[in-house]
This record gives sequence, C-alpha cells and structure tokens, in this order.
Amino acid sequence: MSTYRTLFEIGKALVAETDLNALLPILMDKVIEQTGAERGMITVLGDNGELLFETARHLDKKDLAKPEFEISRTIIQSVLKSGEYVVIKNALDDPLFTASASISRLQLLSVACAPLRDADKSFGVIYIDNRDISGVFEEDTGRLLNEFAELIAVSVKSLLERRRAQSEAAQKDVKLRRQVERLRQLEEQLAQSEGYDELKGLKSLAMLEVVNQIEKVARTDSPVLIIGETGSGKELIARELHRKSLRREQPFIPLNCAALPDENLLISELFGHTKGAFTGADKEKAGVFEMADGGTIFLDEIAKTSLAFQTKLLRVLESGEFSRLGEMKIRKTDVRLLSAANPDLPELIKKGGFYPDLYYRLEGFVIRVPALRERREDIPEIAAHFLEKFAAEHKRKIAGFSAEANAGLLRYHWPGNVRELRNAINRAVILAEQESIEITDLPLSLSDAPGDPKPNLAEPNFNAAKQQAIEAFEREFIGRLLTATNGNISEAARRAGMYKKNLIDKMKQYGIKREDFV
Repeated sequence: MSTYRTLFEIGKALVAETDLNALLPILMDKVIEQTGAERGMITVLGDNGELLFETARHLDKKDLAKPEFEISRTIIQSVLKSGEYVVIKNALDDPLFTASASISRLQLLSVACAPLRDADKSFGVIYIDNRDISGVFEEDTGRLLNEFAELIAVSVKSLLERRRAQSEAAQKDVKLRRQVERLRQLEEQLAQSEGYDELKGLKSLAMLEVVNQIEKVARTDSPVLIIGETGSGKELIARELHRKSLRREQPFIPLNCAALPDENLLISELFGHTKGAFTGADKEKAGVFEMADGGTIFLDEIAKTSLAFQTKLLRVLESGEFSRLGEMKIRKTDVRLLSAANPDLPELIKKGGFYPDLYYRLEGFVIRVPALRERREDIPEIAAHFLEKFAAEHKRKIAGFSAEANAGLLRYHWPGNVRELRNAINRAVILAEQESIEITDLPLSLSDAPGDPKPNLAEPNFNAAKQQAIEAFEREFIGRLLTATNGNISEAARRAGMYKKNLIDKMKQYGIKREDFV
C-alpha cells in the first residue's frame, strides 16, 4: 500500500471513529503495514507519569498479550524526554542502548519511536520494532513514523480527554447513585427506629448520617465527642444519645463549661464541695458526678476549660474516682461522659490550650454535626417547627412563610446555625402583621441581604416597577433552583428549561454565587 493511500486511510479513520479503543488498533495496523514492522504500540503517560498501553499490535493484526514485557522502556523514555523521534538500525550494537536489559532480552534489532505531542509537550509515543534482519529500519522510516504521530496526535489527545471526562462523569454518577442508595437506607433505618422527637430537619444526607451514628453508638458506654459550630444542636444530639442508651432511665445532666468561667465553681459543680471549701460555700453540695451516677453527663464547651480542670477531669475518667472540693474522701462514680466542642479543638491542642491525653480520652467516638448552611434542605422543616411552636406560645394564627421569606431563609448563611434560626422565627412571629411570615418580619440580615433588593411597588413608572418585580422573581427563582440542586448549575438549567450559559449570565447579573448553595 502506498504512503499516500495509508495516510488517506488513517485520515478517514480519524474522522469516522470516535471510540479511542476502536480507533487506535486501526491506526497501529496501518502503520505496521506501511513500515514493515513486526510489532507496534501506542503508549501515553498516565497522571502519575506511568506508561499506559493504549494499543499493542502484531503484524498479524492481533493484540500483544503482555505489551509491557515487549518494549524497550529506555528508548521510549528517551523520546519522551527529548521530544524527537529516533531510528535505531541495530539496537544490540548501538552504544547508547547496549546497557538496556530489555533490548538484550528481546533481541531487538531495529526500533523506531516518535513522540505524540500536544502544545510542544510529549504525552505519549508511537513505537515499532523488528527482530529480523530483513526488516531493518532506515531514516525515512523514522520520518514517516513521525509524520504519522503528528497526524494522529491531536485526535488521540482529544479522545483521551473525552474518555477521561466520561470516566469522571461515570464515577460521579456511581458516587451519586451510592449516595442515593445510602440516603434510602438511612431513611428506612430512621423510619424503623424510635422517633427523634427533639431533632427536626432530618432530610439531608448529612443529618441522616448523624442519626446513623447515634443509632450505632448510643447503646454502648463509649464516650462521645460531639463536634459542631455554636448553635448547631450539639446538646440535642447528646440528649438523643442518652435517650437511646441503656442508661436512659438514669439521670442526664448537661453542664455548659463556658457558663462557669471561674475554675473553682466549675470544679464544685462537677465534683461537689464541703461546707467552707471556699467563700460562699455555706453548706456541702453533691456534684454532677454524684448526681448522675449510673447515668450520663454532657459537658458542653469542654474546650473552654482551664488546663488545671482538664487534669482533674482526666483523672476521674481514668479511675472513676474523685473527691469533693475541700475533702480527702475518695468517692466512686459510674457515668457515661458526652462532651462537645467547636471544630477548632485540634488547633487549640496544637497551641497547648487543651491536653491531648484528655482529647484522646473524650474522642472514643466522634460525631460531627453539620452547620445549618451545609444542610439547607432541612431549613424549611426546622423553620416550620419553630413557627408552629412560637405561634402557639404567643397565641398567633400564622399559616406559614411567604415565597420571598422562604427564599431568604434558604439563601442566608446562618452563622449562628439552628439557634439563630430559632431566634429569627420567634422574632418574626412576634412582629408578623399578616397570616404569613413576610421577608420584612425577618431580621435585617435576611431581608436586606446583599444582591436581594426588593421591588419598589410604589414606583410611579409602570415599566420600571415591572422590571424590578421581574428581577426580584428571577433572583428568587434562581436561588430556589440552586438550593434544590445543591449548586449544580447544569441541573438547575435543565430544570428551568434554560441554556446553561444563560443561567450563568443571570447569576452574574444578580451577583449569585454557586458556592453559596453547595
């Protein structure tokens, strides 16, 4: 077959075939046929620099079973590094390659190798060899092989990237399917377990995972460290752990360590004191460790305690023994300790503000409570719960939230988490003048959030007022879409029946950031 006919056939294959696994064997067979090679291979560099065999063919148009044992890596690495093709008439006698074990083992005679390049960078090679004296490669074989490499490089690179993208998409799809299945399993588990009366908003995967962890650890005596931001509901998690534990008939005593900044007061609360142990101690008092014997103690804000207190607490946890403040008598206790801290506890340990030994004792099992902004799908249910609670408490007849108020609740970051949401709804119920909560009933930080101006319905110009109303609708609509899709712009555009580019343009227009909905 003439060189021109081969180039034509290769060009036709490049245009017609989009499956890389089908295309490369066709190309390699054409190259072997044209050059008279015994074997040929196309290899590319993997993400970690390893050689990946995309195709390895024999002159009989069959695949090589183990191509990694049939090549000279020395020659390939040389071409990848230089970016220039090489032709070796007799590799066994070539001084540059006589030290190569693979050349000697394979008894290679002629070898030609050309780089596959993209933007002046080699991403692979096309390689041919011969072990027969009748098939010695000349310089023109190398030039021809290099022309083949230049011809196919762009298409091969493009198809490699497409395959990689398809693989990543498939992996994401598998991950999503696993998440959906995991969500289904957790929902079934939640339906079969005793109700979580105090915990509201259990629709997000993050909170269902928390429920799953509670179910697994509750009936053990393992200490549990609950990590979460202020106001995220750590004490509610602790109460559920106790309610589902074998100690549920015994006392549950919570203690906020930050509420007692005085070290002696905190020690007194936990361990008790004798009469006269300190100024104001006019009678003896049993501490939490005594009162909770057989039950559960929850120490909130454990990271805000002094090192001296941490030493005493560690001793009790290790021995189960303690003394009241001001006495020598040794007392024993049997309690399960639950504790809570903010996510910056590891950093505090590094700075020497918290004893590592106590941390290791507390972290028998760690539950991480997601921030409210990380589980936005739970906000409507939690808000509805608080609305019902405070409407009854304040004797108000309020049916629900307006669309604009709902959008504000979902858009806001909630740095104070569930506690801040609770206070916002309480305030809104008190202020509400209609049968639903309006955006103006919510705190200014919600109702006047940046990028969410309200249309001025008093605007005398009809067109201007209409434009403002349209813009307000578009902001709310896009916000809802991104909330529902967790910031997935492609999915949001699909649901809206919009082109992705148009949705992105609208987001830029209104200063809406995808990151706020992830």
